[in-house]
Amino acid sequence: MSNLDSYRAKKDHIRENLNKYTIKAYKSLSEIENPRILDVGCGTGVPTVELARISGGNITALDDNENSLNMLKAKIKAWELDKKVTVLNDSIFTMDVPDESFDIIWAEGSVFVMGFENSIKNWRRFLKSDGFLVIHDDSKDKDKKLELVKKHGYRLIDEFELSHQVWSDEYYKPLEQLIKTFKDKQPDDQNLINELNKDQIEIDQSFSSVMASSLIIIIQKT
Repeated sequence: MSNLDSYRAKKDHIRENLNKYTIKAYKSLSEIENPRILDVGCGTGVPTVELARISGGNITALDDNENSLNMLKAKIKAWELDKKVTVLNDSIFTMDVPDESFDIIWAEGSVFVMGFENSIKNWRRFLKSDGFLVIHDDSKDKDKKLELVKKHGYRLIDEFELSHQVWSDEYYKPLEQLIKTFKDKQPDDQNLINELNKDQIEIDQSFSSVMASSLIIIIQKT
């Protein structure tokens, strides 16, 4: 394993600190036997793996970043989830999946790419009748987002915020320590150095950005 891969794996381990909120959101849903779940913008699959563990269903994990998907594939193999998780290399703008085929669409951190309104409007057709959409987005314009839920054919099931303090204590501070550990080794891998610097910039900006707090919204197709 390269130093870059090692860093990414350890970073994912820190991201798992937030899995308790994935679980909380999932428990807000009505019980569905063997649900079909579409994880949009799955990245390296931290929520994907957790959903596979707790749902008992089948998950299509969609992303267009090949490096991230390769990391997810390694996790699928390690956790023996081959029969539960299907990886799909595709753009969230052109998702090649059948209409009305999923009980749940899960989107942690991917809605910002298309925008909140475009996402809930365009993805609705992929949900079965009474299907659920779970979104983890920044907390900016919360009231407007909740109005858009009704406008585009959903009803609100639940919503809760992850505070600035949660992000700081459970993600950014441990990540900053991890970055320091790797920088102290004086790496000569420029790709690793670039990623460490990029993540440090995200940390530095987090305390003045709306992304320093976030919102999980659970809605149901009507």
